[in-house]
Amino acid sequence: MSFNFDTTYSKLNPKFFSYITLKNIENPQFLLLNNKLLNELNINEPEEELIQILSGNKLLEKPIAQRYAGHQFGYLNNLGDGRAALLGEHVINNKRVDIQLKGSGITPYSRGGDGLLTLNSALREYLYSIALTNLNIKSSQSLAVVQTNNQVIREEIEQGAILTRVMDSHIRVGTFEFVSYSSSKEELKEFTNYVIKRHFNELENKKDKYLQFFEKVMNEQIDMIINWIRVGFVHGVMNTDNMSITGETFDYGPCAFMNSYNLNTKFSRVDTQGRYSFGNQKNILLWNLERFAETLIPIIDEEPKEAIKLLEKSLSKFEDLYEEKFNSMMKAKLGIKEEINCEKIIKKFQNWMQKNNPDYTNTFIELEHPGTFDDEEFQTNTFQNLRQELKEIGLDSTIMKKVNPHIIPRNYLVEEAIDEYVNKQDLTKFNQLLEVLENPYEINKKHKNYQQPPKKEYDLKYTTHCNT
Repeated sequence: MSFNFDTTYSKLNPKFFSYITLKNIENPQFLLLNNKLLNELNINEPEEELIQILSGNKLLEKPIAQRYAGHQFGYLNNLGDGRAALLGEHVINNKRVDIQLKGSGITPYSRGGDGLLTLNSALREYLYSIALTNLNIKSSQSLAVVQTNNQVIREEIEQGAILTRVMDSHIRVGTFEFVSYSSSKEELKEFTNYVIKRHFNELENKKDKYLQFFEKVMNEQIDMIINWIRVGFVHGVMNTDNMSITGETFDYGPCAFMNSYNLNTKFSRVDTQGRYSFGNQKNILLWNLERFAETLIPIIDEEPKEAIKLLEKSLSKFEDLYEEKFNSMMKAKLGIKEEINCEKIIKKFQNWMQKNNPDYTNTFIELEHPGTFDDEEFQTNTFQNLRQELKEIGLDSTIMKKVNPHIIPRNYLVEEAIDEYVNKQDLTKFNQLLEVLENPYEINKKHKNYQQPPKKEYDLKYTTHCNT
């Protein structure tokens, strides 16, 4: 079948989006095509037709750019899809997903930008979205990378590309910020009802559905951050416009994975203060949720003071919810059964990691399979004694192997794979890395090279950027 579009977003208030015209692409070519996802979407278009659709040359309906706002590094800005186009909402087996092109040209929200995407950025997002999906983290998914003849000017002239992104939806905290300040109470209520019906329809008939909706979103986003912490992922740009209402990880611009454990780990070159560092992701999540709560005040209660009181009560649950989910996650990583009370040993283990800065991923492999690595941190009496203490209550392999990856996208390997294509038009390393990341929890001696972290000096110099 072809795409089965039924785009409900375009039936909303016209102020929330704009119809757009896409840039025509001469001789588009598939560089990457996610056949597994294609099958899940039940798409079996002939490739010559599919390339025209996913380059934006053939339209099945009029595409739109969504409008939203966002607190970027703490400051509110009026935003929108500046280089993205929603082709449509594809419906398959009663499930609805957005099919979006990224890099398809200028929109009313481009703010002076060119509306284009570099090939480097497209490859990065394709790889990271697949990696997080395989790490069992709710994520946007990449369907294709189309190479274009666009020349994209960033720090230098780069090759252009179009990425096809698939998500449950692209509704963000920043979407609610825009709706809240640009709309009447009734318009805000109508939009929120739409989101509830689309994503949380079990709440539709609840008396306090707007408050329950807030708490649902809070839970989804806590789960997202806990999963990031579980695998050492640093998103790098947790602006409110990059925070999905459904708890899907997306926008992989300046993201990276932590090697040596350090709560202050950051990679984004524009995050000079460490606002979005590994250890601060929890605090920023709470800050973002507070901004989200503010948007709902008019519809929570007729009296603003009562609405604020109710939302503050919901937000007061955050700390306990987060700690409960965090401790549950850490228990699993340490192979400890859920019912065992072990907060002291978890804290002791965290303190050891913060003091010694071992490789985060390999530490849990070493705990489960001692002798796998010869890192000096693992040879000390302190570590051996800590491991013995953990063994008395945990280190259960059946628990650990489900949550501790053996393979993550090591930053230097990602850069090597992308550079090999950008500079030599060779996808060998990129495809090999994708293959290895298909089963990140599997023990495979052939993949031992992919477990090796870089020298610690590498991460001190390594930086990422949005490339917008």
